[in-house]
Amino acid sequence: MRTQWWWVVLILPFIWIRPAAGVVALRATSATVAEVGEAADLCVVLDSGGAQVAGTQNDLVWDGACATLASAADCRANPAIAKALHGNLGLVGDFSYRALVLSLSDVDPIPDGELYCCTFGVETAPGSCCSVGVVNTGVSDPSGRELPSSGNTAQLCVANGGVMTTPTPTPNGDPPTSGSSGCQITPPSAGSFGAGVFVLVLLAALRRRARRGDQPRGTPLPLRHAATGAAGGNRPCPATARGRAPRER
Repeated sequence: MRTQWWWVVLILPFIWIRPAAGVVALRATSATVAEVGEAADLCVVLDSGGAQVAGTQNDLVWDGACATLASAADCRANPAIAKALHGNLGLVGDFSYRALVLSLSDVDPIPDGELYCCTFGVETAPGSCCSVGVVNTGVSDPSGRELPSSGNTAQLCVANGGVMTTPTPTPNGDPPTSGSSGCQITPPSAGSFGAGVFVLVLLAALRRRARRGDQPRGTPLPLRHAATGAAGGNRPCPATARGRAPRER
């Protein structure tokens, strides 16, 4: 019996093959101060890899013996991206900061570049560095779907005898450790990560659809009274409420 292949040709145009998605990177920047106790800005930068990113979430973790983030108010969003920063301290450890960057009123893609910055006090020894890890990353597209993402490990350093050297941040792999000061951090497990950014972006997308008057396929339209045109109300439709069809004329 001959195998029939013609049906394969017919259905191939209707098979949707999802392209392989790149990994979206959330990268912290390193910084160096001249003296122990001075402040430095650590910024988290988005590299979308060409994907459309509507919201991000990540945890910053560090060793409290060599760096200090005094309050969540010491972190601020980049105003150029038109998204808000929602942040809290201590959700995954004593020395951690969880950041969500998104808008609750629109799901426009975020351009590549700086998302937010936090001002740390750098308290490690001269000539050494304090590691800050970007962990538990989460990235959402404009429909609330998760995109693959990764973080990195940045360094907050104190100059050695006036020599200002800033090390290059490294991709996340093994638990990061700092320099000669002996400060170490242990990133929390991925289980501590919540999927808040995906839910919030999805809600924003639904709100935007509602404002535009779009309705998903299959959504029933509201009944309207013939006399007033108002939706809902207490008066039933006369014909259907009494269980009989309209009288033919």
